[in-house]
Amino acid sequence: MLQVWIRRAVSVIALGVVVYLFWPLLKDIRAAARLFATAHWGWLAVALLVQFVSYCSLTWLNVLTLKPFAGRIGFWRLMLVLTTMAFITSAVPSAGASGFVLRARLLSRNGYAAESSTFSMLLELLYQVIGTLLVGLFGLGYLLKTGTLSLVQIILLGGAVLVVSLALLLGWRLISNTRRSLRIVERLAGLWNRLAARLRWRALDPETVRDRLGTFQRGLGELGKIPRWKFFLATVVRLLLDVASLGACFALLGYMIRPDILLLGYSLLMIISALSILPGGLGLADVTVMVMFNRFGVPGSVALAAGLTYRLLAFWLVRFIGFVAWQLLESRAGGCPKAGKA
Repeated sequence: MLQVWIRRAVSVIALGVVVYLFWPLLKDIRAAARLFATAHWGWLAVALLVQFVSYCSLTWLNVLTLKPFAGRIGFWRLMLVLTTMAFITSAVPSAGASGFVLRARLLSRNGYAAESSTFSMLLELLYQVIGTLLVGLFGLGYLLKTGTLSLVQIILLGGAVLVVSLALLLGWRLISNTRRSLRIVERLAGLWNRLAARLRWRALDPETVRDRLGTFQRGLGELGKIPRWKFFLATVVRLLLDVASLGACFALLGYMIRPDILLLGYSLLMIISALSILPGGLGLADVTVMVMFNRFGVPGSVALAAGLTYRLLAFWLVRFIGFVAWQLLESRAGGCPKAGKA
C-alpha cells in the first residue's frame, strides 16, 4: 500500500513540474497550429508506415513468446488482440490487470491456456522493459550529468533494479524446476479447494492441475530452443522504429532534429511514462514530449506540434484501432462486449 502511495506522489510531483515547464509554451500554440498549413505531409505517411512496421515487430515478439505453447493464432489476429489490450488498459486503468484478463479471454478462443497467455505476456513485457532500460540509459546519463538525480534517488533506483532482477531470476528458476513448481502448485490447489469447500466455489481437480502444469513445463522447454537473438531483434526493431516515427513527426513540420537529441528526448519520455501511475503515461507523457524537446533547443511551436502528432499516432491511434478491433473480435465470437464488464 505504501508503494502505491509513493508512486502516486511521484506522479503528482512529476506532473506538477511538467505543467510548470509547459506553461511558457502556451504562447506558441497559435504558431504550432500554423505549422500544419505548411507541413510536408509525405512525412506523415512515413510516420504511419514506420509505426505500422514497429507494431508488426511487437506482434512478432508475441508470436515468439506464444510459439511453444498449445494453441494457434494468426499473425494479424494477434495484432488485433494487442491493440485491443492497449485500448482496455487505458479505458480501465488497473495496473495492467485488465489487459492480462482480456488477453487470456481472447487467446483462449485459439486454444491457449490462461497460464500460457499470462506467462507469454510477462515474457514480452520483460523484453520490452530490457529494451526500454537500454534506451533509458541515455536519459539517465543526462540526468546524472546535470545533477537532476540526488544520491538517494540513485541508490533507490539501483536498489529497485537489483530487487526486480533478483525477483525475475528466482521466478524463472522456480517455474523451470518441474518438481519444485509442482509442489508449490499442489499446495496452492489444496488451499484453494479448502477455501472453495467453505464458500461453495468450484474445486480444482489435482490431476487436471498436474496435467496443465506438465503441458506448461513442456512449453517452457520448447521456448528454450528458440534463438534468443530473435527476441532481442524484435524488441530492438520495435523501439528504434518508434524513435524513427517520432523523428518523422519533426520532419513533417520541416524540422530535421539531431539524432542524439531525438534519442535523448525519447529516453526521457520513457522514464516519465514509467513514473506515471496511468497506462502509457496518459496525459503526463503528452505534455512531457513537448517540454523535453523544447528544453533541448527545439522551437516551442515545433515541439508542441511534433509532440502532439507523435502521441496521436503512437498512442491514441492505436487505442482507437484497439476499440474497433475489440468490437470485431467480440462480434466474430458471437457476443457483444460490455464496457462495464471488461
